[in-house]
Order: sequence, then structure tokens, then C-alpha cells
Amino acid sequence: MVTIQMVGVDHNKAPLAVRESVSFTKGEAVHGLKQLMAGGGLSGCVLISTCNRTELWLSGWEGEQEEAVRLLCSLKGQDPSVFGPVCVGRRGEEAVRYLFELSCGLHSKVFGEDQIITQVKDALALARQAGAADTVLEKLFQGAVTAAKKVKTQLHLTAVSRSVAQKAADLLTERLGPLEGVPCLVIGNGEMGQLMARELVARGADVTMTLRQYKRGDVLIPAGCKIINYADRLEFLRLARVAVSATTSNHHTIKYEETRELLQDGKKRVLVDLAVPRDISPQLGELPGVELYDIDTLGGASMDEGSNQAVAQARQILAEGEEEFLSWHAFRALVPLVQRAGTLAGEDVAWRTRRLVDDLPLTGEERRELLEEIASAAGKVASRMLYGLREELDSDLWAPCVHGILHTLEGKENHP
Repeated sequence: MVTIQMVGVDHNKAPLAVRESVSFTKGEAVHGLKQLMAGGGLSGCVLISTCNRTELWLSGWEGEQEEAVRLLCSLKGQDPSVFGPVCVGRRGEEAVRYLFELSCGLHSKVFGEDQIITQVKDALALARQAGAADTVLEKLFQGAVTAAKKVKTQLHLTAVSRSVAQKAADLLTERLGPLEGVPCLVIGNGEMGQLMARELVARGADVTMTLRQYKRGDVLIPAGCKIINYADRLEFLRLARVAVSATTSNHHTIKYEETRELLQDGKKRVLVDLAVPRDISPQLGELPGVELYDIDTLGGASMDEGSNQAVAQARQILAEGEEEFLSWHAFRALVPLVQRAGTLAGEDVAWRTRRLVDDLPLTGEERRELLEEIASAAGKVASRMLYGLREELDSDLWAPCVHGILHTLEGKENHP
């Protein structure tokens, strides 16, 4: 299988600065996918862009990894020579297996986290919006999401690790002590921002979230949280000892030039940046009394013995989904041959019944139409029987069996 491949950067090899330079908003992803499809040379593409990885998935692309890296970099105007050494490439069955594992959190920085399921699902939705999701990628991504949900339901992988929000709250407790009554500012009311706010409220913190004016009627605010306008965030920062930012903005929400003076008031503060690209100017971490942590410095959750057992069980569940997709993909290459065999079988049956049809009290046009209907019906029956081979034969026998039947039918084109 060489028609499926991916290239990308992730937290294992690429530092945050590199990852954020090829991070895509939803709008950028749709535009980029349309651009790739317009360039030709592939039948489909999907972009996965999260805080820990950016991956370009290609279908029907026969180029080398270096060429795929150039495609990815071209979408963000980046130099491929910089990204080549930290890019990872996979193709064929290796790529299929990786996507299934990725979708249930086995390759996440925080082991077993389940936000990735939604992220993979959303990536496919954006590809559809861009007209870039071909049949192969549709089947692959849907299969991976379905298998990941099955793993989540049966194994509860997240029970053996901690979420990013929990890890951030643990860090804050370590640096500041108990969080009871500590004024905390959470910038961003997306999924990660809400998770962070709930975790802080659960630990007794005094939590205030920002909310953009135009979103007030569309957002659920976690219980126990106050809200302020996003525009008032810097004024509130004077009061806060903790600021967490988790937006999808391409611009800093806490800028060095705007907050340098107010953060040098003698208070000890901890800033946590959970966004990619980063929300908080890195220079702020150099100010006296300010500690700055980002998605990389938070680190990942280590796996214990229970995690290892869960991974083994997860791989068994995933293997079923992988095999189903690989079988579908392998037989898909034979579909044109099956269709050809069905057509030939139908024509042969029609030829053998022509004398019976000739004896019927029909006009010439009616006889022709009847023979066409006989050929069509017989062809469908033959094709259905051939498709049934997928259920009855080992996959390594499909191709020789279909080829053998087709060879026999082609030998009967003269209807001996």
C-alpha cells in the first residue's frame, strides 16, 4: 500500500517554536487543503493541527517524503531544510496503524488523553469542507475515530493518566501551595480553557474567565467561575496570581510590551501557556517574580504498569479496525476487475439466452431491451458473488481468484 502517507512534526522531535510555525487555524487548514488539491498530483489530503503536532495526510500521492515535507512547508511559507530533520514520515500500513493509535491517545504527550479523538474527527470535517477528503481518507479517518471510541468506552485509558489541565493545576499547587482562594485568570473559553477553569474551581481557586463580547450567548461558563470581557484581561491581571491562556489565536493574548510594567509589582505570579501557537510572550518568563510554563515544559504523564496493560488491550481492539480498513483497501484495488468480470458474465448469460428471447413474440427493440436487462441482472449477481469472496477467503487469495475468474470469462468473449 503506497497510496497513503503522512508527514508532520510532533512533540517528540520538534520543539514548541518549530511546531507553532506550522500550526494551522481552521480557516488556514481549509485554505491550505484547497490549495493542495488545486495543485494536483493527489486524490485527497487532511491536515491535523493540535498543540502537540501538525500532520499532513495524503492519498494518491506517490512522491517521496522530502516532497511531502515541501508541500507542508509551502502552506506556511517555511523553509523545508529547517523542518526536514525534525519531520516524521509514514506510509502504507505503518501510517494506518499510527493513525489508529494516535486517535485513542497512545501517541499523545499526556498518555491516553481523549481530546485527540475530537481533533482527528474535526480534521476530517475540515477536509470535507475543503473538498479534499477522498474515499480512502474518509474510510481511514472514520475507522480510526470509531476504533478510538471503542477503546475509550471499553478501557477508559484516561483513568491511568492525567489531563493537561490536571497537570497544570498540580504544577500551580507545587509552586504556590494550596489554591484555595487564589485569584486565577483563565483566558480562552474553548475546550481547554473550560477544562482548566473546572480544575481550578475544584481546587478552591477564585477563577475568572475572559469572554469576548460577541460570544456571550454562545458559551457555557463552568460553574463557580466569574466572567469579564476579554478586553479587560490585562487590568484583571494586576489582581491575579495565576494566569492561564488557552486560545486558538494567532496573536499573543498577554504581550510583553503591554504587561512588562504591571507584572513587576513585587507579586509572585505563575503564567501557564497551553496554546500553540503560544499565547504569552516568552520574554515575560524572564521577569523577576514571574514563572512561565508552556505545553512543553508541562511535560507528559508517565505510564505505570496499569498503563502498559491498557495499551496492550487497546492495541488488540485497534488491530480489528486496522484489519478491517486494510482488507477494504486491498479489495478496493480489485473492484475494477470485479466490475469487468460481472459485465462479461452478464454478456455471456445474455448471449446464451438469445435463442429463447428470439422465440418470444416481441419486436426487435423489445428483444434488445430484454437482453440488456438479462445481462445487467446476471452481471450484478456475478459481481455480488465475487464481492462475497472478501468474507469467505483469506485476503492473500482474493487477487489470484479474481484474476482467474476474469481470465476464464475473457476466454469466453467469443461465447464458445
